[in-house]
Amino acid sequence: MKKCLSILLVLMLGIGVMSAASAEKIVVIGQQLGNVVFLPAEQGVKDAGKELGIQTEWQSPLRAEAELQNEIMLSLIDRGDVDGIAISCTTGDALKDAINAAIDAGIKVICYDVDSPNSKREYYVGTENYKVGFLAGQYMIDLYKDSGLEKVRVAQLEGIPGANDIEARKLGFADAIKGTNIEVVYSLPCNDNVDEAINGIEYYTAANADNIDAWYMSGGWPYSVDVSAMPETNAWKLANPNRKIVTIDIFNETTPAFFELGVLDVAIGQDFYQMGYQCVQTLHKLINGEAVEAEYDEVIQGKFIPTGGQIATLENWKEVMGVE
Repeated sequence: MKKCLSILLVLMLGIGVMSAASAEKIVVIGQQLGNVVFLPAEQGVKDAGKELGIQTEWQSPLRAEAELQNEIMLSLIDRGDVDGIAISCTTGDALKDAINAAIDAGIKVICYDVDSPNSKREYYVGTENYKVGFLAGQYMIDLYKDSGLEKVRVAQLEGIPGANDIEARKLGFADAIKGTNIEVVYSLPCNDNVDEAINGIEYYTAANADNIDAWYMSGGWPYSVDVSAMPETNAWKLANPNRKIVTIDIFNETTPAFFELGVLDVAIGQDFYQMGYQCVQTLHKLINGEAVEAEYDEVIQGKFIPTGGQIATLENWKEVMGVE
């Protein structure tokens, strides 16, 4: 009888421990529902939650608007069952008050992908966007080193005007090309919308075919779809070997076709899966009082957890993206 009671007690304790672990809840917020960029991040969130045996939840607004993200943040605070939140901010300062309110309510909050450096967020997980933009500028310089052109005119694609990540990439690119013969002559905002990006690029390229030499895409929206979506831009690129395109972001399902056709020169990828995965891992440690390995970054103005990435060029894209 005593033996049976002991076994029952052990089982009950085990169930109690399991229930306590599964009660931990982490919510990760993307910028827009269905945005292809965030699909790998969502999978990383799910995988990390499964490995840790904790509850994870993915939420995103219908549109990439700070107001809608603020509504999600405030609703999570009101729920009272959320232990940690990770958010990719449409614009950092617009989310600052909601982030601070969540932290004041006892919720652990970190940012990923797009930071809110002026908030109380504890960590930033993702890409050091200024350095990525600077690297894109260096590649652009290298692509034109033997072109013989007196001036290189660059059209620039950006996302949501004022977004922290895009502004940092634009600044990095501008600093890299400063003092060279390369100049940004036009900037096209697409509001993180793939259709807006493609339509804008196609229209501007067709109307200014002889007035630009290159495109710098500070985000990879136009390369998340089939290569046939940009016939005007592809034709413009192939018509002159001195026309170049450098983009941020790699999509393994679609980007290879652009390299195969020869209409893309450099793609600098981010690891969105790791962003989602590391967000959950980091929040789990914070919630449970465990140490998080991260150093303070002066540019980011906070503790930074880098998630890495890839660089694909016309010379190495098959190897980088595992194409046979």
